[in-house]
Amino acid sequence: MGTYRGGPNTFATVGLASKPLHVFGNPYFICEWIPASSVNFNGTVTAKGWRILPDWGYGRVYTVVVVNCTFDNDVGTDAGGGELIVHAHHGDSFGKSARIPVLKEAPEQYSASVFNPPYPYDYLYCGSSLFGEINSQRIREWMAYHAKIFGPRSHFVFHDAGGIHRDVQKVLEPWVKIGRVTIQYIREQEKYDGYYYNQFFIVNDCLHRYRFKADWTFFFDVDEYIYTPPGTSLAEALKSLASYTQFTFEQMPMSNKHCLATDNTTVSDFSR
Repeated sequence: MGTYRGGPNTFATVGLASKPLHVFGNPYFICEWIPASSVNFNGTVTAKGWRILPDWGYGRVYTVVVVNCTFDNDVGTDAGGGELIVHAHHGDSFGKSARIPVLKEAPEQYSASVFNPPYPYDYLYCGSSLFGEINSQRIREWMAYHAKIFGPRSHFVFHDAGGIHRDVQKVLEPWVKIGRVTIQYIREQEKYDGYYYNQFFIVNDCLHRYRFKADWTFFFDVDEYIYTPPGTSLAEALKSLASYTQFTFEQMPMSNKHCLATDNTTVSDFSR
């Protein structure tokens, strides 16, 4: 579970919860902000949490829940620190609830500048859960290609659900060392039966974790490639979409004319 500040008065908590409870029950959330300087909880403020279920109904035993906490007024902007508590209520006749501390801000930790451009990167890639027998050579080619397409002011976040084995790690390690790649190790997620290695949980966490790190955040898989026609660039394409907050790609199969029918021993720039 992760909680991230989205502005002076809003937060998002991303986690897993019981699928049957959220499908057949009526759970709800109350958010509470406790200033660090408050005495005996005086000065605390509360707001009803807005529940979002972003897994399109694919969740199984567990489902992804995003709780948005938006208060009527700014909280913690005096840089005095504080704590965000989410009270999770089952919504049944027994009145059961759980008090969950989700975020603690230290004094002077809040900074309004992080929510406004210029951001550290132009583009940030949030990858889905990587699992199974990933081909390290294909990762080498994919990474080199997109590092060039996105340019030097970009960053890539990969999530290891068992797919980043030793050979893939060796391919990504040079990119990690120069600060172009971050690897999040999520192998423990397999204990929780969610859809497709908890893909919806992973990408929603990545969205909120890195929301204010780049002008654009991309979500696609490592068997997919961003392509712009000759004579155009990604920056030019995105400039025409500057008034939008979200867009989707048209997917097209890659031409088999780009692939060799037989193996050869030619050394390419990607494999050096």
